[in-house]
Amino acid sequence: MSDQPSSKSSWPTFLGSLGAILIFALIIFLAYLPNRPEPVDKAAAEERQIRADEARAAGLAKITGYAVDGQGTVRIPVEAAMDLVVREYKD
Repeated sequence: MSDQPSSKSSWPTFLGSLGAILIFALIIFLAYLPNRPEPVDKAAAEERQIRADEARAAGLAKITGYAVDGQGTVRIPVEAAMDLVVREYKD
């Protein structure tokens, strides 16, 4: 006789363990989903998203547009500035 468990007896153990894990996950899933809380303050979250979108748009406008400020500083797009720097470096 061998002291090793047979491969036939390990399958029910594996399947039983897997089944227990799946049942536990199902119970957690069913218990959590119906009781999911609403966002703390939906209006504040929407306002933050609007402000973030405006900030992104302003930043994008700064790096892609032309402008002159009150002190005479000229702003050019990043792509054009990179081309100028490369051209100056080559010369």
